[in-house]
Amino acid sequence: MRTNLPPLNALRTFEAAARLLNFSRAADELNVTPSAVSHQIRDLEDRIGIALFRRNRKALLLTEAGQTLLLGVQSALGVLARSMDEVHALTHTPVLTVSVPPSVAMKWLVPRLQTFRKRHPDIDVRISTDVELPNLGSGDVDIAVHYGDGDYPDLEAELLVANSVAPMCSPSLLDADPPLRRPEDLRYFTLLHDIGGDEAGNPAYDWETWLTEHGVANVDASLGLRFNTSADVLNAAVAGAGVAIGKTALAVDDLKSGRLVCLFGAILPERSAYYVVRAPGRAVEAKTAPFRDWLFREFAGT
Repeated sequence: MRTNLPPLNALRTFEAAARLLNFSRAADELNVTPSAVSHQIRDLEDRIGIALFRRNRKALLLTEAGQTLLLGVQSALGVLARSMDEVHALTHTPVLTVSVPPSVAMKWLVPRLQTFRKRHPDIDVRISTDVELPNLGSGDVDIAVHYGDGDYPDLEAELLVANSVAPMCSPSLLDADPPLRRPEDLRYFTLLHDIGGDEAGNPAYDWETWLTEHGVANVDASLGLRFNTSADVLNAAVAGAGVAIGKTALAVDDLKSGRLVCLFGAILPERSAYYVVRAPGRAVEAKTAPFRDWLFREFAGT
């Protein structure tokens, strides 16, 4: 026959006191008074008929019976906690928070997100648009897509897609009057400048640097339109507003559909790329792993 179990509250109090070996600290953790802890322990010892603690002037120690009971109580509380998590998962939609740069959200993620939601309607996706990589160890963000060099200490990073840089424009400009055929023809067209984030200090996106490297001397690189995000630059190019130096990885849908074309065969691979970044251990989570796998499937088709 099963032995009558003590009240769960008494076992919780014992576990805290035995783990901390201090009634006052256990009382603080449980938000009760030290005398309440002492009373619960005394009642528990009376119920089971054996001392659980040895008390002396210097320290509070567990008896052999106390050590045995502690192992059993911690194991049982762990099982209860996992069971409650499983029950909670059955009744609550898991929330997946994804951090992406604003331009990735606008140009790539949001137009595709419905396909993920159809595959995984049980996962509630929240998008956090961040220029800087957030603190993934805090638990507020589950997974990130970040543009950088892949060096993220204490984090897990996987290369999602490499990137190249190229001048690009709407195909309508190719046959404009005058037409856009050679780098020298850029003097007749508006230059679109990306001055947001990392691009502002990156010579790969600087029109003056590009013109100098390609021997074009008759174009004033100080003129044109300036935009704070890469997505705005690309959208302006799609609208025919001018010529942009853009990311091929970000413009992939516009390039595949023909809304944009790369010019002059001047496509330059760059070191920075897009990475999937997570805190250690997040890769196997039931809500994170499907999103990571979906990202790689989607980018494999670009």
